Amino acid sequence: MVRSESKKPIIRRDLKHRQHLLLYGIFFSVFLFFISLFKPTFFNFFNNRVYDTLLSANPGQPSPIPVIIDIDEKSLRQYGQWPWPRYRIAILLDKLRELGALSIGLDMMFAEDDRISLVSIRKELLHDFGVDFGFGEVPRNIRDSDQRLADALSRGRVILGYQFLFEEDSDSDKCLLHPLPINKLGHFQEEKVSPVFINGRGVACNLKKLSKAAGSSGFFNVSLDRDGILRSVPLIIEYQGRFYPSLALATLIQSVGVKDILLKTGKSEGESLYLDKTAIPLTSKGNMLLRYRGKSKTFQYISAADILVDRIPKEKIQGKIVFVGTSASGMKELKSTPFDLTFPGVEIHATVVDNILKKDFLSRPKWALGIESLLALLFGLFSTLILTWTGAAWSSLLLGVTGVGAWQTSVWMFRNESIFISPILPLMVLVCNFSLITFFKFWHEEQRAKERTRELAMVQEATIESMSSLTETRDPDTGGHIKRTQNYVRLLAERVKNQAGFKTFLDDETIDLLCKSAPLHDIGKVGVSDKILLKPGKLTEQEFEEMKQHTIFGRDAILSAEKKLGKISFLRFAREIAYTHHERWDGTGYPEGLRGDQIPVPGRLMALADTYDAITSKRVYKSQLSHEEAVNIITEAKGSQFDPNIVDAFLAVKEDFRQIALRYVDP
Repeated sequence: MVRSESKKPIIRRDLKHRQHLLLYGIFFSVFLFFISLFKPTFFNFFNNRVYDTLLSANPGQPSPIPVIIDIDEKSLRQYGQWPWPRYRIAILLDKLRELGALSIGLDMMFAEDDRISLVSIRKELLHDFGVDFGFGEVPRNIRDSDQRLADALSRGRVILGYQFLFEEDSDSDKCLLHPLPINKLGHFQEEKVSPVFINGRGVACNLKKLSKAAGSSGFFNVSLDRDGILRSVPLIIEYQGRFYPSLALATLIQSVGVKDILLKTGKSEGESLYLDKTAIPLTSKGNMLLRYRGKSKTFQYISAADILVDRIPKEKIQGKIVFVGTSASGMKELKSTPFDLTFPGVEIHATVVDNILKKDFLSRPKWALGIESLLALLFGLFSTLILTWTGAAWSSLLLGVTGVGAWQTSVWMFRNESIFISPILPLMVLVCNFSLITFFKFWHEEQRAKERTRELAMVQEATIESMSSLTETRDPDTGGHIKRTQNYVRLLAERVKNQAGFKTFLDDETIDLLCKSAPLHDIGKVGVSDKILLKPGKLTEQEFEEMKQHTIFGRDAILSAEKKLGKISFLRFAREIAYTHHERWDGTGYPEGLRGDQIPVPGRLMALADTYDAITSKRVYKSQLSHEEAVNIITEAKGSQFDPNIVDAFLAVKEDFRQIALRYVDP
């Protein structure tokens, strides 16, 4: 019953500690949950790293339909530097059309008149020098390169590229753009800017006659994430209340003849663009996430020079969606992607077409962040319960399995459902909760360890005091003697602890234990008869031999306690002190006649402390001598009775000895 009652405070204390841990974990989990709702930047950083890792692990195979006609180094060597005359572009377009290209997207812009066109040269000469030269016999169809290009564009299947600006541009009204014939379904507000799409404020466009001749165009703007990586592109940009397609989307629509285009938006399900029956999921900004197929040059590249000299067989172009761009040094527009830091801009259009044709879309629905935040909260509460009520092994195992499960679920959703649910927030909560609660557990155990250490020290002191009190019951002069010798031992030990032969043994902890153990040096006197112990006169030889036995009695008593308690250092020091404090440096002491360094350090320290106190204190068998006489006696015994180093230490602190003797004088 007593044992059961003694356990109740411990149980209550542990229960209170667990309740505190539970509150800490719940508070921290709820805190992270609310933080996640504000989408902090560092969450986005880690989410992007996970997204890139999953994307790189599942690239898939590219579609053979998109083909890139490359104005490469070979083309420039053969036909001269860029920009080429517009008639050469017209020839290239006609040849691609003859080879059977379904549609041709131009990843370039013709914003000004062709400066090397004969018509342009004639105008400049007339303006600058007043000279008007005639065309003579120059055929009409090669006089004006811009008109030659317009004629090529008017033959169909070509989509011009342009760029939206996001600052006001007064010249934008001169541009001819081709809006997307789109039906809208969902939460749109007429005559107001839709918040879900990027809004252009100006346009950098092509010559109006070229745009009119082409009949179709699309923007080639892209939107980089904050870290400079291109993970998504806008398919639609809103401008002056109308929607306009990207170059890739316009080129695809031209090739497959899409009749029904529907833009659907909702408060919960997110935005989607429907091309006939193909639903393209859009992000919160109306962008399309790109599933890259690998590094650059994933799609088929054909040199424009080979097209111009009819070196490419028809089957390489027939039935393909073609994008005309450049990879020549200093001309190509490079973007950073999760796969490649130098990804050609023209290949981004091919990637968009590839994803739509294969219906291989990635999505991050509006509810994804809510799911992640909810999972973070649930993981936080679950991990708090696990860490609070289980041990280290089980909690590590369960949380490890939970973390791996969260990661594998994210991988499965990405690979099989093409939905990106980031495991970062739930995993971060697991890690933070594990760290936080483990810290509090460690702190609590540290406090308990300190408490146990204090309790152990108190037990040691109580044990020593209770054992030494046995001596006091037999010898009335022992009370003050114990206090004085404790302080004498500390003084001597502190003085010699840095000297050779002592510093490997004496440290602060050892000195403290020596002082605590000093009161037990005469515990063996309880085994000596009162007739001898309290005899006022000099002991006979036989009585002295019996008195010598107190060292053995003390050693055996402490050794018996050691066997019960185990090898506890403070008892070992007490045993050495009790047994060897009457040994002499020259080997004439007792009980074993040890010599020099054979005598344990505790015995050597106690020998001098005990002798000084015996000289300066009154006993039943002797009168009290002065401090000076004690100093002289000890000095004379240097090297015979006492360790010379300890005598030197005593002489250095002798005045402190005097003060201790006065402070703890016997009544």
